[in-house]
Amino acid sequence: MKKFQDILAEIMEIARIPMILYDSDGNCTASAPDMDISMTDSVREFIRSDVESQSLGRFHYFKVICSDSLSHVLLVSNFTPDSFTIGRLTVCQLRHMLESQEESVTKAGFIRNLTNGSLSAPDMNRQIKKLKLSAALWCAFVLECDEGFSGSYAFQLLEHAFAGHKTDFCCELDETHLLLIKDTSNILKEYKMLDAPKRTRRKKNSAPADAEHLSYSLKRFAQTLADTLRAEALVQTTIGYSTVADSFAQLPRIYQEAVSALKIRRTFFAERDTIAYDKLGIGRLIAELPTELCNAFLFEVFGTHLPDDLDEETQNTIQKFYENNLNISETARQLYLHRNTLVYRLERLEKMLGLDIRKFEDAMTFKLAMMVLAHVRECSQASGKEHACT
Repeated sequence: MKKFQDILAEIMEIARIPMILYDSDGNCTASAPDMDISMTDSVREFIRSDVESQSLGRFHYFKVICSDSLSHVLLVSNFTPDSFTIGRLTVCQLRHMLESQEESVTKAGFIRNLTNGSLSAPDMNRQIKKLKLSAALWCAFVLECDEGFSGSYAFQLLEHAFAGHKTDFCCELDETHLLLIKDTSNILKEYKMLDAPKRTRRKKNSAPADAEHLSYSLKRFAQTLADTLRAEALVQTTIGYSTVADSFAQLPRIYQEAVSALKIRRTFFAERDTIAYDKLGIGRLIAELPTELCNAFLFEVFGTHLPDDLDEETQNTIQKFYENNLNISETARQLYLHRNTLVYRLERLEKMLGLDIRKFEDAMTFKLAMMVLAHVRECSQASGKEHACT
């Protein structure tokens, strides 16, 4: 879009004729300084007409057509005899620029530009037509490797082993991230619920069988993807994946969902190597809280003494205690501890924190507080990185 603005500015400087450029929806995208750009209604009426150019009021109207579809509408002030000729020459220049751009369009470039928001709706439609793409029911998978993918053949493996269908897309986002947009119909065929646990009784508000099958298949596919890259490309990856989208216009949304899943995983679910956007639970809620509110909650729970990083033994004890639903006997058995030893550890934790996690209310408060604390620290680290960059 900036190239269009630059070309228009250069032509107006040479011809000294004011011009306005609208997109195919009738929205102004570029114009001469201090010009009235409120001709949206007349522009949209011109778009609906069958003519490619016309004179109306103070302007000549021109349609910029590329690959048999409307790209833009150009308005050229008609106060000089050469205005119409200058307008036609400008339309040719804009059309040639569009055509040269589309000659180099690839599936990877298309999906990268679409997901990062740099494609307008007209550009998207033209590139879809040029690449002969068709819509499907997609899921987005964003792969992250802290050590980077350079030097490995992870992307080649991803491209050939997991994005082999016509409706699949994959691209490199940066040194540490890859993107796969996968047609879910192929995932559903490959991962059937043959070994999924059978439900003896369906809950009243449980997900339909189709949704359950999809959720199960996406989880299996994501884990297979992570395991394959680790075994074959020798890279340790974490994968965030999205809900589904059934149109090209929704692909930026599911891409952002996958990115958000990865971000929230780092804070709350670091032990997992795959995470689904719709399985983030309370982590997604906490991630949306403002830092000020989080700090107020932490002060309410811990006062001025936030818990320092707990040692590995204490963390393991707490984790097992929660996993066993606050059952002291079962937790002690799994930790190979005497019951009194575990009670002593929990009492020591109570003296340190002021919370007795043997009680449900305190256990819930502590769990939430530690998640909120992790969120605050993640935000602080992110802010520090931003300041370092500036």
